[in-house]
Amino acid sequence: MQKLAKYFAWFVISLYFILGIFVLVSPRFQYLSREVKIIFAVFLFLYGGFRIARLWSKNRERNEE
Repeated sequence: MQKLAKYFAWFVISLYFILGIFVLVSPRFQYLSREVKIIFAVFLFLYGGFRIARLWSKNRERNEE
């Protein structure tokens, strides 16, 4: 079960990065200004990075036990 949770966590993290790229390059968000798209994409990248850091620290704690 923990292995499945780890794979799901990596899947969600990759979705945050993919969504950030999608917001930047997709013509679907033409109604947003360039600055707003960049801010939203940076937020998604930072949150994805935060999730990676949290996952790594959680795995490190689990390995130390």
